[in-house]
Amino acid sequence: MFERSSGILLHISSLRGGSGIGTFGKEAYQFIDFLKKSKQKLWQILPLGTTSYGDSPYQSFSAFAGNPYFIDLEELIERGSLNRKEVDSIDLGENKEYIDYEKLYKNKLKLLKKAYSNEGEKNSKGIEELKKTHIYWLEDYALFMAMKDKNLGKEWTKWVEEEKYAHINTIKKYREELKYEIDFYIYLQYLFYTQW
Repeated sequence: MFERSSGILLHISSLRGGSGIGTFGKEAYQFIDFLKKSKQKLWQILPLGTTSYGDSPYQSFSAFAGNPYFIDLEELIERGSLNRKEVDSIDLGENKEYIDYEKLYKNKLKLLKKAYSNEGEKNSKGIEELKKTHIYWLEDYALFMAMKDKNLGKEWTKWVEEEKYAHINTIKKYREELKYEIDFYIYLQYLFYTQW
């Protein structure tokens, strides 16, 4: 028999927190506790994908990749991947009513790249498991994002011919040349999926 239930629609980005945007951190757990106390059964969260120009969750680079903006920096501080001083020194946006996506784009990814270089091979086992589980999209997504960075964020239709049409030799070449950047984007998905 069907049981009536109720819930709340609240995107992760709308959770309170000190990272310029809501994350999978303690505020998410506190919200779940609030839902339970309120006898709510459902939490509708909206899409969690990586956003592109316009920062709409409905305009994503991937149907599978999670948005690195939702990665909780506090967890990275606790793990020793970042320190409090470097996180506090970065401007991720101070307005509690408005998300400054430009600041997140410019600054949060720098922090996450620093965490990546600080962690080194620490998560290699978990990352290899993630790659096996998500073999059908993860490495291609990471290559695309690394190539997008190489092309200064331009849309793929404005890349040079050999990159735009993903010739096999070009793909092989960039998998080698952009290995660090590709691995960084895989690391971001590892953080996203383990925190999620």
